[in-house]
Amino acid sequence: MRFLLIYLISIYSFILVLAYMFYTIEIKNLHESYGLKIRSFASHIAHQIITSHMMDDEMLSLCLKEKSTNECFKNSENYKISLYGMGEKPLHVGFFDEVDFTQNFYFKDDNLFYIDESSQLHLGVKYVVVKKEGVSHERETLTKEALLYALLGLIFATLLGYVLAKLFLKPIKAEIETLDNFIKDSTHELNTPITAILMSIETLKDIDPKKKKRIELSGKRIASLYGNMSYMLLHDKQSELKQEVELKALIEERMEYFSDLAQSKGLHISLALSEKSLHVNEESMIKLIDNLLSNAIKYNDINGSIEIMLTQEFLSVKDSGVGIPQSKIKEITKRYKRANSDKGGFGIGLDIVSTICKTNGFRLEISSQEGEGSTFSIFF
Repeated sequence: MRFLLIYLISIYSFILVLAYMFYTIEIKNLHESYGLKIRSFASHIAHQIITSHMMDDEMLSLCLKEKSTNECFKNSENYKISLYGMGEKPLHVGFFDEVDFTQNFYFKDDNLFYIDESSQLHLGVKYVVVKKEGVSHERETLTKEALLYALLGLIFATLLGYVLAKLFLKPIKAEIETLDNFIKDSTHELNTPITAILMSIETLKDIDPKKKKRIELSGKRIASLYGNMSYMLLHDKQSELKQEVELKALIEERMEYFSDLAQSKGLHISLALSEKSLHVNEESMIKLIDNLLSNAIKYNDINGSIEIMLTQEFLSVKDSGVGIPQSKIKEITKRYKRANSDKGGFGIGLDIVSTICKTNGFRLEISSQEGEGSTFSIFF
């Protein structure tokens, strides 16, 4: 999607620049065309005036006395013509617009004006002023054409971008689906051996207790990782059945599950739990609590401490571990993001916590000082 967005922004900008250039060039050409035609016509009128005066032909003078200027001069372009003498005095006026004699070619409102001075006072005419009406119509037509071409270009670019994106992303999407299916199948296949390992640990006899404890801790870690992967892959595909869950009892149960792992690091754990009931999916709450406790243990110092508090408004888990740099706090809940790569993990635990919070309308707040520990608070 980012590639498609960059492509569309770039091609849209290019098309709009081209449309603007086309419009500018065509307007310039239109003005030049106007100028050539109106100059030629004004020069022709001046030539007629000079010829009439030089040849002592009174037909033009009589025509101007009896008829309008527009009738006396052949006018196929429907121009309006006015003749002015010395001091800009009107002699024969074909329109009543105020003329700006400081310019010889200009646009005003919806009209084009051209002033020719080549008659040189023959028949008393110093200025031949020609007016063309309705010039904005052609400019509006040109504007509509430019907008139409730009719109067609944008539509074509959008369709082309969509097709190209589909073509480029199709093999990537197929590979992702294949990998996703492989991970799901592999995760599903892990369930049976993990369960067998955990059940078999309890039946082991004549084995060093320390070795047995290490095997049990490793089995629990694998089971926890399996549970996170299963939730991450499948929670969007299944509906969550909600029920009344007693959080205090659930936290105490999960603390018992993680007690051996906490003892292996010599952690001191303090609990301040109030009775609290929530209408949620129990499996989701187990995943939320497990990930908070697992992180508090994993990223804690040897002989450190963990404080767990549950009230009617929030659940908080505070550790005395390595902490999180302030620059990484905002990104720490994104999938595969880790604040510390030295402690292992895949960066999916807090992503699961964040997902569960969003699903249930909870608010997750993280406060941390690097080297002093972190506090994760879930506000219900």
